[in-house]
Amino acid sequence: MHEKLIKKIQSMAKYKALNIPVETIESIVELCAPIAKNAADLEKRVREKIHNITALYLGDPDYKKATAEFRSLKSAEEIRSFALQNLAFHASTKERGQELENLYKKLFAHIGQPKTIADLACGIHPLGLPFMGLPKDTAYCAYDLHQSRAEFLHIYITELGYGGGCFHQDILTSPPHMHFDAAFFFKEAHRFEKRQPGSTVQLLDGINAAKKVVSLPMQSLGTASDLSPWYEKTLREYASGKGVDFSSFTFGNEVFYVIG
Repeated sequence: MHEKLIKKIQSMAKYKALNIPVETIESIVELCAPIAKNAADLEKRVREKIHNITALYLGDPDYKKATAEFRSLKSAEEIRSFALQNLAFHASTKERGQELENLYKKLFAHIGQPKTIADLACGIHPLGLPFMGLPKDTAYCAYDLHQSRAEFLHIYITELGYGGGCFHQDILTSPPHMHFDAAFFFKEAHRFEKRQPGSTVQLLDGINAAKKVVSLPMQSLGTASDLSPWYEKTLREYASGKGVDFSSFTFGNEVFYVIG
């Protein structure tokens, strides 16, 4: 019914390079269609949601250049420097600064050391792997809508020697089915809620993981707005309904909620 609009969105220059999964666009069109006044309003609503979930405004490295540079690196120190340099391209990872080792020490002190990890809607967060202190037999499975990002991160994760990789996948329409020791959902809940209210809980329900870690910025970029109270209430109620533990900790401008 909306094939023409879906093809138009796919062909737009700013989204063509991303190669967003068609099921993502279809799901957004289905959400917007019942409330759209007409075809023009429907397109406007769909484009606004795609703009929010792809978050191109947060920044990205040049992935072809980054792949070539990564493959030229010779030492662990060079890899760590490369990771920090490229994490600074994206606003949400740049916020964490150079304190990554301390962040991951705190995180794994709370959840233990997982052998299998899902990094959901990962952005460029997997670049932090050299700072996580994970053994190379860890399976690190990352998921992202941005195809060239996913392809770069798949090379990065696997050529660092970890199992898993990065997969070009919409985790809301097609959640991964394997069991994980831990699932990370970092700084993405607000974008998912803009896409579809209630989708954070829907996502958590669809992920089979012993520990689920959701993070939020305590203040959104560029404002003094505290995003955490509503999400904390929602996540606490979710954990209570599942009969599992709920705890939290902060690091810098970020609060982490641990469920399970």
